[in-house]
Amino acid sequence: MAKKIKFESFKYRFLIAAQGAPFSSDRANQLGWNDFVRGIEFGYEKGAVGIAWQRPNPGCMTISLDEARFYFRGDSEKDAARQRDSGLMDAEDPIKLQNGIYFKEIVMRVAESAGYKTKDIVQTVHDERIQNEREFHDAWADSEDVEKIDVRASNEVCTAPEMRYITQRLGNIKGKRLLDVGCGLGEASVYFAILGADVTSSDLSQGMLDATTRLAQANGVNVKQHVASAENMQLSPDAKFDIIYAGNLLHHVDIEETITRIKPHLAAGGMFVTWDPLAYNPAINVYRSMATDVRTPDEHPLMWSDIKLFHKHFGTVETRYFWFTTLIIFVIMALAQRRNPNEERFWKVIVQEGNKWGWLYRPLESLDRLLLAVFPPLRLLCWNVVIVCTK
Repeated sequence: MAKKIKFESFKYRFLIAAQGAPFSSDRANQLGWNDFVRGIEFGYEKGAVGIAWQRPNPGCMTISLDEARFYFRGDSEKDAARQRDSGLMDAEDPIKLQNGIYFKEIVMRVAESAGYKTKDIVQTVHDERIQNEREFHDAWADSEDVEKIDVRASNEVCTAPEMRYITQRLGNIKGKRLLDVGCGLGEASVYFAILGADVTSSDLSQGMLDATTRLAQANGVNVKQHVASAENMQLSPDAKFDIIYAGNLLHHVDIEETITRIKPHLAAGGMFVTWDPLAYNPAINVYRSMATDVRTPDEHPLMWSDIKLFHKHFGTVETRYFWFTTLIIFVIMALAQRRNPNEERFWKVIVQEGNKWGWLYRPLESLDRLLLAVFPPLRLLCWNVVIVCTK
């Protein structure tokens, strides 16, 4: 897309997001919000948009055009087919949802810089993100036949190194109170229940919780349901757990806010265990840019600054990194087997097909242990990190 058209598209989307936003002034006689927006000036600055204003107090901001997603040009049948194939014409298109949140966040930053109150729109953006997540995961739950899930295999197979390590690290959990935050389809919740834990499964998606209950029934165990988002658990103040587990969750939420809300529910001496993807491997980031249909638009893989947050909140923090040379399996799936990352969730498939890949995974896992021990900086190029915290 031509740079000029990207600039005009950016300007249009910004003004749409700013229209009627519920901002008010912090100062007497300050411009009303709509008058302020009309006075904003936009300029193109080498791959970025310059946003400037003169009143009520002069200011400016530069935003890279690479951060937003744009539709393709053209209105021929070929162009229309290209739009459909990319998902860009779908009303529930994740790119559309992503841009809706993205431009409101830029409007919010501009408003804050100009001295406007932003509490209302912050809540609006948060509520929209939660709703988008809920709808995405409800639809996912509806598409799955959970009774076909082999719970033990999905947690003990060689290509589930995170869960194998977590299970070994937790030790005997029989009779322990365990909270699974963001339980998804329930593979971990039900596995912990099979191992004897008293499990409470929490998720913002009622569809996912219902799937978890069906999976528990199919495996002859019980789990409790709790509908809530991770940033607002809505638990009783005296609710305490020996183990709080959050698998593949934190990259969907405000990490520090979630830790702050969860920590009071961790019993003395209890353990908080989480695993999530990391942000730095360029090959994985290429995959993320392709697999837009099976990911939510607000995902933010963990950075080093996120990992350091755990040291701020917990006395003991342990980390273990997984998937470095073993990532070659995903390259084979994509390039040699020509599998579509928008039709299959690769991170799910690799567990389901773990026994087929054992011949390759096991020697590479041993190589990973050696390389990561000898060259620690390589750890941040891994796919996932497991973090174990003790209160």
